[in-house]
Amino acid sequence: MDSVSLHEDSLPLERQAKIYKQRFGVAFTSSTFSNWIIKASKLRLEPLIERLNEIQMQSDYIHGDETTLQVLKEKDKKPQNKSYIWLKASNDTHPIVLIHYSANRASTTAKAIFKGFNGYLQTDGYPGYNDIAKQEGVIQLGCWAHARRKFADILKSTVSDQQSKQLAKEVIDYIAQLYKVEKQIKDKPPSEKLIIREKESKPIIRNIKNWLDKNFFIAQKIDGAIAKAFIYLNNQFTKLSVYLTNGKLAIDNNKAENHIRPIALGRKNWLFTTSTDGANALANWYSIIETAKANDIDPYKYLCYILKELPIYQQANMNIDPLLPWNVSLV
Repeated sequence: MDSVSLHEDSLPLERQAKIYKQRFGVAFTSSTFSNWIIKASKLRLEPLIERLNEIQMQSDYIHGDETTLQVLKEKDKKPQNKSYIWLKASNDTHPIVLIHYSANRASTTAKAIFKGFNGYLQTDGYPGYNDIAKQEGVIQLGCWAHARRKFADILKSTVSDQQSKQLAKEVIDYIAQLYKVEKQIKDKPPSEKLIIREKESKPIIRNIKNWLDKNFFIAQKIDGAIAKAFIYLNNQFTKLSVYLTNGKLAIDNNKAENHIRPIALGRKNWLFTTSTDGANALANWYSIIETAKANDIDPYKYLCYILKELPIYQQANMNIDPLLPWNVSLV
């Protein structure tokens, strides 16, 4: 059984069981594979994830995102009800991507996941993060890619009116100017980014705000998708401007979205998890896989390494930091 095939390659356990039976003549079952995944997750991955979480919570800049998950057997919930996968990604000296399962999308979950965090928190406009942003020492950033998407959807729509499309095109052109600056300064140090953004991006932001104020009530009169897009942009504008204040901050939350995308793609193949134990295991495996990828390490080789080495470290009560992705050398 290959957990990477399940989580990274999106190969369902039933299909893996058939492959193993054909190749090795052993009647593996998906239930057997599932139990192995859950047990290995608890015994071998959780200690590493706990250490990664300790390191990550010392960061002063974390990206957050979430996506849906279906869990068939969940207390006090129907099988068709949604559960959630929450993700937090940081990129200080070493990238860390941690994923958490929750039965809900409530702000209480976000507060628990980010408990004790101080620094910049970058998310989309989901209000579940707002309580964290109210905590002392937390500054929330918005996501220009998310704001842009709402207007881009209007341009793609076959039912949007021409006035809505014209307004959408105008703001998308403004946002393109912001991204042009970001492309030019991509490889520059934060100190230089800050100076260039102050000179080039800040006037563009000012133009967008003037445009927003000028056309806000026109959009509300049109109503529909354009009205909602304007409301989102207006409500998020302060958070969308925060990235101008620090050169290490990103213009969008794409870092988190890029790591949560494999889960969304995999979900189309494996569809659901059966139990909460399985959901927690899924989150753990994805945490290790995505963190390995973020550190340019092959997930399969890294998992083989830590599943072999971690028991030795645990048995000897040794510090497991040498097993962290950036501390290992795999051929």
